[in-house]
Amino acid sequence: MERNPNNQIVLRHTLKVLAAVAVAFFVYAILVQISGYLTIKNFEPDLPSQLHFLFVKVWLPWLIFSPLMAYVATRFPINPDNWIRLAAIHSLVFLVLSVLSVSVTSYSYHFSAKLSHEMSQYLPWQHIGHFLFGDSIFLYNAIVYTVLIASFNLRNFYNIAQQKELAASQLGLKLTESQLKTLRMQVNPHFLFNTLNSISVLVMKKENAKATEMIELLSGFFRQTLEDSKSQWVALETELEMTSQYLAIEQVRFGDRLTVIEKIAADTLKISVPSMILQPLVENALRHGLGEKEEPGVLVIECKRLADRLLIRITDDGAGCVFGGDKGVEMGVGLTNVQERLNHLYGDNHVIELLGKPGKGVAISIEIPVHVDVEGK
Repeated sequence: MERNPNNQIVLRHTLKVLAAVAVAFFVYAILVQISGYLTIKNFEPDLPSQLHFLFVKVWLPWLIFSPLMAYVATRFPINPDNWIRLAAIHSLVFLVLSVLSVSVTSYSYHFSAKLSHEMSQYLPWQHIGHFLFGDSIFLYNAIVYTVLIASFNLRNFYNIAQQKELAASQLGLKLTESQLKTLRMQVNPHFLFNTLNSISVLVMKKENAKATEMIELLSGFFRQTLEDSKSQWVALETELEMTSQYLAIEQVRFGDRLTVIEKIAADTLKISVPSMILQPLVENALRHGLGEKEEPGVLVIECKRLADRLLIRITDDGAGCVFGGDKGVEMGVGLTNVQERLNHLYGDNHVIELLGKPGKGVAISIEIPVHVDVEGK
């Protein structure tokens, strides 16, 4: 019959604790002898006798009980929810084993030792009280049992603390993922509202062909978005493809008035980025920059690697504005959404910067840590 590996581990732990107790008893016996030398006149050392007492009458019974102790310690682990009941169980087990071990010692002493006339008048069981309290075996046993049970329950409390920490971490992760998902889902309705508004304008202008083309492109864009909705992270090249689909929709509205220039470093394409992070930046440039400019405009999308950082910059030469300050323009829904997502994902380890001047366009830059393993994020 094969032994349970867990039982073997528990038993080995019990024996290790008893070995540590044995070392402690040995050191204690030596210290008692040293103390006798220093405090008692005409002290007669008796280290062998004391070692015999500690190891034979106290330590050896617990070594014999070690399999049972290993079982009791793991069968009745103390935890914060039921410590009173389990403390009572352990107290009962300790009393039974302590009395049992001392009973064996008492009968052995009565029938094998050379007793004085006075001691021989006692019955065998009457020596139990003498050994338990007269020789302090009860105290020694309590120390051994407490150390053994405490060693198991320290591990138990440590495991409970780890489980609670893991549960708290998982709960925090789920909460963060939920918040990120909510923020990400806000991108599409915001974009959809703006696009439908553009379509309605085209219809009002009786530019039905352009409106139809924009609807078809919008349908394809959202189909792709739904397919990628489960992923919080995508490779930059995938994000750029999604942005290109969005720009195709906007190109219908802007026509020849919009020129897009991409400056994408090849070593950035596999870097993972939060999905749908570029579209709000590009949309902001088109809506609030180039959209308010009657002349043709240029939109520049730049991505480059700076050591272990990824820099993404969206620049337009549109109407421009000043961000921040008493007279500055506050960030809209899209940019606020981007900033909140970056805060959740990177904490303080990111930079988002908006620079603009009236009539000079706006530059939006984000700088985030480089992560290449998209699937492992």
